[in-house]
Amino acid sequence: MTDRLAKQAYIDAGWLEHENKTLFANAWTFVGTVHDFRQAGDYRTATCGNAPVCVVRDKQGALKALHNVCRHRGAELLDGANGNCGGTITCPYHRWSYAHDGTLRGVPNKAECFPGLDRSDLGLFPASIGVFKDLVFANPDANADFDLWIEPLRGREWPHDLSAADIGEATPLTYDLKCNWKVFIENALDGYHLAYLHENTLGGPLPGLNEWQPAGQHMVWHATENGVRHRLSKKLRDEAGDVGIVKSASRPGYGGVYYLFPATLIVPTPYGISVSALQPTAARRCRMTVRHWVGPWQSKDERTYVPGYDSSTGIISSDNWKVHPLQTGDFQTEDIWICEKVQRGLESPAYVHGPLSAGAGAEDAIAWFHSALRRHVT
Repeated sequence: MTDRLAKQAYIDAGWLEHENKTLFANAWTFVGTVHDFRQAGDYRTATCGNAPVCVVRDKQGALKALHNVCRHRGAELLDGANGNCGGTITCPYHRWSYAHDGTLRGVPNKAECFPGLDRSDLGLFPASIGVFKDLVFANPDANADFDLWIEPLRGREWPHDLSAADIGEATPLTYDLKCNWKVFIENALDGYHLAYLHENTLGGPLPGLNEWQPAGQHMVWHATENGVRHRLSKKLRDEAGDVGIVKSASRPGYGGVYYLFPATLIVPTPYGISVSALQPTAARRCRMTVRHWVGPWQSKDERTYVPGYDSSTGIISSDNWKVHPLQTGDFQTEDIWICEKVQRGLESPAYVHGPLSAGAGAEDAIAWFHSALRRHVT
């Protein structure tokens, strides 16, 4: 247990600030898909630790990743999760404007206010961008190596094709979780709880039927033998077979859960694929955005029946649960319930680390996760 993260890693604001500086400042964060950027000026934003970044499609059709911070007084430039900025990125404070590649284009009243200003030195700072199977990632470090990060997944990737004509995106879901981001990641890597916490939803598999395989900085999960029992009707299974989201489900190495270090989870199934991106918002809190793509038979707004959804805010939270999580029939709600319970337990003065299972695909991936984090934050 000497390699386990300290208890303070889950509850201390100073630890999170250290993670922001040493981990997320050079981490690949899921931003969107190439299909989110259809026209020049289309953008999406993300926050990587303390760094607001944006990805913009320029007039030549290329995607550019930039720090979303004005070089004049530091105002955040582009608002919201996504939009279109038109021909230039314009600061709302003093209307300094930048080309899509970050070049400073315009400074109002330049002659009177900034005589002799050299605009060539004041372009937006670049970030790094990478694309894998239509998924777009950004990194605040302009020199980050995306190929090095993603290469271990090549040849083992999921067979889903987001460009297929019969694929649609369901309404994205946003969760406010009352737990440290690592608690949720550890739960996702935990093969021990699937048959117990999720007895009435996933129903397994038992620990001996879990297999986690490292892939560089990432991990790929497989359910062996019978695998997880998906509680879907025969009608939905039959329809899913005609959708075409999975082009070759028999591809060698195709996994059931992909963990992309440090905070992205990808879950492909025969019925669709989801991408969950976690963002720490405080030492004891995080936000999770889930985007999922399915066939037309399931492309609908799930928010109206996801437990805990607040239509006035668009946020899903345990504050709004009407029934006990174990009565919802929703395994995501079960996971949130247990993660928030774990967070409260971690904050108890009575808590000390217990043993982790060292085999059977149960909790060995958590020990691997702690080792991976230590290499970045110590």
